[in-house]
Amino acid sequence: MSKAFTRESDESGDDEISPLRPPLPPGTTNYITREGAERLDRRLKDLIAKKQLAEVKGSNEPDLRKLESNIRVLQQTLNSVVIAQPPPDSDKIAFGANVRIRQENGEEEIYHIVGVEEADPESGSISWLSPLARALLSRKVGDKVQFQTPAGMEEFTILTIT
Repeated sequence: MSKAFTRESDESGDDEISPLRPPLPPGTTNYITREGAERLDRRLKDLIAKKQLAEVKGSNEPDLRKLESNIRVLQQTLNSVVIAQPPPDSDKIAFGANVRIRQENGEEEIYHIVGVEEADPESGSISWLSPLARALLSRKVGDKVQFQTPAGMEEFTILTIT
């Protein structure tokens, strides 16, 4: 194949994977739940085992570089996280809480407030830095919360905190 038909990224040898999230605001602690830290640790161990197996099998260099890059990113992430302790006051919403809310239309949803590294909004796990979590933090059962969404201002009621 002619050099003219290769992408620059094919040549660079840079298989570095960028972190899955943008950097945290300066001075922000990278909190994570104990379960989230354990998941990241298991994923790191799995990647290390996969890399060792790939080396034994003689996998090609780009695959090994990609595994090494993923391992480095996970190691940096694990070195940056702080496992959050359960809050002393379980009556207020805090990091790690599961919160059930009722929207004005009667629909109920449950959110788990977690660290940035473990957030998965589609499954109900939201980052403690997200606008919704920030609106919920320090609230109590029965509180009505107004929250600005792309569709406009919404109000919901906090039903339970666990």
